[in-house]
Amino acid sequence: MAEADTYMTDMAEALANSLRLTDGKSGYVEAQGDVLHVFVRRKWSGKQMASWNGSPIEWHENVGTNKAANR
Repeated sequence: MAEADTYMTDMAEALANSLRLTDGKSGYVEAQGDVLHVFVRRKWSGKQMASWNGSPIEWHENVGTNKAANR
């Protein structure tokens, strides 16, 4: 996969802050190429966003604890 540039990395960080995924336990956001991947431990309550500032978002729910903590 293509590495994300600085702009996409910054967008991933902003999306993580917006989704409140900054505790290091519940999930994280990763930029890969021009796609943002959201990894969360549980099913996301509420409506999932399809894009963030024009970049598509792929959701990965019910990932393992180690994966959600980005270990």
